[in-house]
Amino acid sequence: MISIGTHTKNYIYVKMLHGAILYSCEPDEIFIAALHAIRRVRWDVVIHTSNRKFQSISDVMLPAHCNMVAILDPEFTSFGFLAALVRKGCHLFLTEKQKMTSNERMNLIRLAEEGNTFIQIRNDLLFHPSFLDNGRSGQESKFIEIHHVAPGKPGALQEMLYSNLLMILRIVESEPSGINVCSIPNSGYQPVVMNLHLNFNNGSAASLTLSFTGDKKEHLLSIHSARGVINYNFKENDLFPSSFNPGFESTLLFSNDLLFEQIAYFAECILRQDQRLGLNDEAKTFRLIEKINQKLEFSSILI
Repeated sequence: MISIGTHTKNYIYVKMLHGAILYSCEPDEIFIAALHAIRRVRWDVVIHTSNRKFQSISDVMLPAHCNMVAILDPEFTSFGFLAALVRKGCHLFLTEKQKMTSNERMNLIRLAEEGNTFIQIRNDLLFHPSFLDNGRSGQESKFIEIHHVAPGKPGALQEMLYSNLLMILRIVESEPSGINVCSIPNSGYQPVVMNLHLNFNNGSAASLTLSFTGDKKEHLLSIHSARGVINYNFKENDLFPSSFNPGFESTLLFSNDLLFEQIAYFAECILRQDQRLGLNDEAKTFRLIEKINQKLEFSSILI
């Protein structure tokens, strides 16, 4: 269970975290070594999940009294397995691809809130060095334009929707008031091209285009406001583009930099009981994706 110190200024300080990490493949030794450098976190269990059963993994984790679990294998993101961990007091860091339905995600969030445990979902975009300091830019109206091209990866549609929509909600800081969905083709199969246009209560708007065609990867974001235009280029395999963040120098010495940054941030927030880990934006994103999927299904019926 969680080791808790004394109350000071209405905060509860956790003395030490005991971590477990679930990998779908052989763990990267350099990455694991980096995790061991995180202060006040002891990694008791590192599990290669291939050919392992849920019960056998639980049997390994429970004697170690793990209270922070990083699950990087989507096969171990069913609601039943995750809910059991939350009920045991575990904080969860989850891969962006999950087996839960929207309702199950919402139920897991509620369960964590009731048990005063934290959940963080991996999203490299929010931790991209060129985006970290500029993501929130005030309450003024904005127009956001995103083009995300991932040739041959239509199976990643839901994860791409999640990561981009969450980023939009963080930038706009307002509730969406309307959604228009266009997809090509629209015949009951995964769309090859999808465009979403969102209007927000504060007068902002966003256009998100997802494409799985062509042979060139691209992920561009533009934020238009009265103060001008800010452009971002989330280059794959080039996570520190100096042209979009002049003067930035990486101080990380390890592989999987963005994943390490997120797990380290997660541990820090747990140890300080930092309410920044609330999942309000994530919950809004799940509800938004559910509405988008319903519109896609309805359009497919009409065809």
